Amino acid sequence: MTKPFTLDEEQAAILQGLKSEQKFINPKYFYNHHGSKLFEQITELDEYYPTRTERKILQSRANDIAQLIEPNSLIVEPGAGSCKKIEYLLEALHPSVYVPQDVSAEFLKQSAQRLSSEYPWLDVVPVASDFSDPIEIPERLQDLRKYAFYPGSTIGNFEPEEALTFLKQMRQLVGNTGGMILGVDLHKDDDILHAAYNDKKGITAEFNLNTLAHINEILDATFNISEFEHVALYNSQQQRIEMYLKSLKNSTYDVLGETVTFEKGELVHTEHSYKYSIEGIAALAQDSGFLLKHSWTDNKDLFSVNYLQAQ
Repeated sequence: MTKPFTLDEEQAAILQGLKSEQKFINPKYFYNHHGSKLFEQITELDEYYPTRTERKILQSRANDIAQLIEPNSLIVEPGAGSCKKIEYLLEALHPSVYVPQDVSAEFLKQSAQRLSSEYPWLDVVPVASDFSDPIEIPERLQDLRKYAFYPGSTIGNFEPEEALTFLKQMRQLVGNTGGMILGVDLHKDDDILHAAYNDKKGITAEFNLNTLAHINEILDATFNISEFEHVALYNSQQQRIEMYLKSLKNSTYDVLGETVTFEKGELVHTEHSYKYSIEGIAALAQDSGFLLKHSWTDNKDLFSVNYLQAQ
């Protein structure tokens, strides 16, 4: 008699996505060790404008941003990862405390140690927790004015109602006197968007396909990566980029006692990235208890860095 498989919570969630009518893989599975390296390569691609454009805005406008931020305050960064982007602002803003949050405790520890050595005047207080968990600010720091830093247009990966919920959480975190520095990708020509997510070197394609390699490890599965291809398209109606894995043939897999089938041409959703207008950012801020005080953009209006003041 075959012993039944016992699925843990993570395995069950992945399988649920692969057995849904519209199959999906959570975008967090882009990021195993190989995926993180690939994303670093993506950020350096000629076609991929967001990272370098945001970097230029942060570097050139750091002193302007500092005019709106009280010095010797506390800055919290959800999903901080390498903590590299906050470095563009530290000298100008000069907070007394930086609270980076990330799910990867070891990676976060390394990043925090590096920052502490480079900025000895800064109190770095890392918080290792899941992104969905509330960020706990230590009691001794509660009296400091608080600001959230959320770069990279990661807000675009949320559904609109999820983005609203997240900003409301940030509003609660910073309190009535704080604010938020928010990086947001803007509406633009479809051709620019298409090129950014379909680079000529195929690194974004490899990054997308790597989700299958990652879930193969978690599920002890044998999904054949060569039987799928990367698809990225702009949905003009929803104003978002959508990424999929397209099945190139009919296939069936036995995964932990469950049957997973793919039809030729079937699309497995892996990510979406909403693009905003400045008016849309202002409305989102308003609905979540903030006021959009200022937006800084590049000279082509590709990307924006925004300061939201609690109200």
